[in-house]
Amino acid sequence: MNEPAATSLRAATAGDRPAIVDLCKRSLVATYGGFMDPEKMRPWVEGREVETYVDQTWPHMTVAVRGETVVGVVALDREVIDLVWVRDELRGQGIGAHLMDAAERALAAGHDEAELECFAPNVGGLRFYRARGYREVRRYWEQASGVDKVVLRKPLARPVTLERVERPAAREGWR
Repeated sequence: MNEPAATSLRAATAGDRPAIVDLCKRSLVATYGGFMDPEKMRPWVEGREVETYVDQTWPHMTVAVRGETVVGVVALDREVIDLVWVRDELRGQGIGAHLMDAAERALAAGHDEAELECFAPNVGGLRFYRARGYREVRRYWEQASGVDKVVLRKPLARPVTLERVERPAAREGWR
């Protein structure tokens, strides 16, 4: 899958925080609204939970941008991919895959596997992660959301370090 020509990835900046907050809140409603009790979502959508999270986490985020507009985000917390969001109208264009590729490359430098969590009723999200090689390791009920969560893991390939290999001295008579 090729990255959409007009979309690029970069490290998030402090100036991206309002756009990331907006993206997260819109994505929460679009993705979770069909299965989560609105009262459980209220602190995230109407309160300051998302702002607090982004204020603490933005240094560990990568954003996808089109021009100056943030259209996707991925956040890391040690070996955990803590969130990945793409603007609803741009899903299916490879942006999420490129954000995940970047997150997995970053994690592979220091970890043997990546972990993430997904709400069990988020069938599209689970399908996306499973297609990328993530496998379910457990489920649990999350009290804050009132919804079952699925924990998924994927082994990561360590980056290959090329070592210089000395060639043997040429033997006489060999070409």
